[in-house]
Amino acid sequence: MKSDISVQQAKNYQNLTDMEKKHIPVIEAPTEAIAGEPFEVKVTVGSIPHVMEEDHYIQWIELHINGDLVGKKELKPTEGKAEVTFTVVGTEEMITAREIMNCRVHGFGVCGTCGTRSAIVNLTAIESCNVHGLWEDSKGIEIISATVKPGKKCQWGPEL
Repeated sequence: MKSDISVQQAKNYQNLTDMEKKHIPVIEAPTEAIAGEPFEVKVTVGSIPHVMEEDHYIQWIELHINGDLVGKKELKPTEGKAEVTFTVVGTEEMITAREIMNCRVHGFGVCGTCGTRSAIVNLTAIESCNVHGLWEDSKGIEIISATVKPGKKCQWGPEL
């Protein structure tokens, strides 16, 4: 996912610098999704909108899920806004892989009421500013197995 080029991140989310406010990708996504069902993730560059001018603009935005590229959008200074909406699909394999990585006596991300499985996966957005380089941020989202039993919402334990 990353090359040898340094990628910048927020140093302190409670006290962002002006540079960070204009460059950290803001990820808008649901907190949970059902495996196999598409959902949208909107990535906007900066909590303060980044300029899109000939001399200073966002060149591209990428989105990854668990390290796999979802998509990349090239931008032009004339775009007006540095934002992109990606369509993402979580998979049952993501849940299985997470269970294997985090094996516990009682399983990982298994609802004690109905046995439905889930895992927290990582969405990572990376953007390239033609003046200030690469910036990234991440957000966790819960992918829930498509075998959810009807009529109840599972209550997950703290191990997620």
